[in-house]
Amino acid sequence: MLNLIGECHSLSYDALTAHVAIVFTRYMLLAMEQRQNEDQRTLGKLFFLLVDEMADITFNRSLGILMAALMASLQEILKLSDEQLTAFTADFEARLPEYLRNALHPEIAMA
Repeated sequence: MLNLIGECHSLSYDALTAHVAIVFTRYMLLAMEQRQNEDQRTLGKLFFLLVDEMADITFNRSLGILMAALMASLQEILKLSDEQLTAFTADFEARLPEYLRNALHPEIAMA
């Protein structure tokens, strides 16, 4: 089905690379078609629910996790009071670039 023999007669490295990419793409499409026709797991959404990858964490969420960990460490190790921690947080955020401040507080950036 792939008809690979005699398909590409070029000696150019770029052309050969493109040909290999096309062959792999065709193979993946044929494998997907075969799986849909033969594999019972592909019925409905069951297959996609079983192999669905975990969604990527957003930049805002990852920055929030880092900030929460930093605040917890400051309170645990340095024994900062809530007032000192609030002052530190305000000073720290004031020194950040605007895009990072917006990422920490997306509700303010939207307003």
